Amino acid sequence: MPDQDGWDLLVGREDLTATEVRPAAPAPLRPGQVRLAAERFSLTAITATYARLGESELPFFDAFPGPEGRGRVPAWGYARVEESRHPDIAEGTRCFGFLPLSTHVVLTVSPTAGGFADTTAERDYLHPWYRRYLSAGEPDDLDDHRVLLRPLYPASFALAEFLGGAAPSRTVLVTSASSKTAVGMAALLADRDDITTVGITSSRSLPSVRELGHYDRLLAYEDLSRAEVSGPAVLVDFTGQAERLSSVYERFGTVLEDALLVGYTHPGAQIEPPRGLSGPEPWIFFTPSEEERFAEKEGAQAYRSRYRAAEERFVRDAPSWLTVDRRSGPEALAGAYRALMAGEVPARSGIVATPR
Repeated sequence: MPDQDGWDLLVGREDLTATEVRPAAPAPLRPGQVRLAAERFSLTAITATYARLGESELPFFDAFPGPEGRGRVPAWGYARVEESRHPDIAEGTRCFGFLPLSTHVVLTVSPTAGGFADTTAERDYLHPWYRRYLSAGEPDDLDDHRVLLRPLYPASFALAEFLGGAAPSRTVLVTSASSKTAVGMAALLADRDDITTVGITSSRSLPSVRELGHYDRLLAYEDLSRAEVSGPAVLVDFTGQAERLSSVYERFGTVLEDALLVGYTHPGAQIEPPRGLSGPEPWIFFTPSEEERFAEKEGAQAYRSRYRAAEERFVRDAPSWLTVDRRSGPEALAGAYRALMAGEVPARSGIVATPR
């Protein structure tokens, strides 16, 4: 039977920091549908990115519609099939996938080799990557670290593939170098003799990022005006913040050959890059499309096998540097979301929230 005490975390479409927890009554299922009960969410920079892109050309607020003027921010997490009206999807099945910050979500589904796919019409505009729900084992000691890193690591891996193939013998400048996706990418590039990674982060984050040992050099934003790098260089920007992007261009624009926009980690992030940059025009690195391209070139099975092995190594190492900040209940989840949007989550910490 469905849980009668369900709720949605709603945010203001015009004020992303305004939150409201609203009760949500369970609707009856139609044939072919399942009701997922959320077990745990990861709240990371990618969650903030979805919120900031909520009204963009890729409108994430349309994925799980909310009431007028409100949105349900998507996140990634573990869930169980609480109720099923699909003959091939068993109740109790645990999965990992794209979820609203709510206790429950109803999906129309189709079984796949690794789990099931969401075929709900209102989400057809999303890349299949977001509509794939993978079967998951029972929780283990790495479950919290896995839920934090699994949504982020595909971008880390795809970026390393792109930079390793398209930009050998170059310098890679990485803004928001303390972000988990940037750390994952830098760890993969650390053994490349033909690529020099230069991480750029806040002065307060420098010591903790330096301890990781993944970057060849580290710079503080405050020191950019005096810094030197050898070209040619590629910029990988995770901040989405116009002032910081402009400052990198002002200092290193003459040696930049490419600029990739990957995330929007900064509280002041803007969807559109600033105009008049003196260098290559930045472009959005859309992980699902790039991943699809690499898999087609190499062969899906070979690419997935390499990816899974790399992700497992990264997750197993994560407890040595990544602290889990656990939150429980709707109000704690709302507070965690606001802290995330305000940029108050330490770089080497990650929030895992449970609905109860």
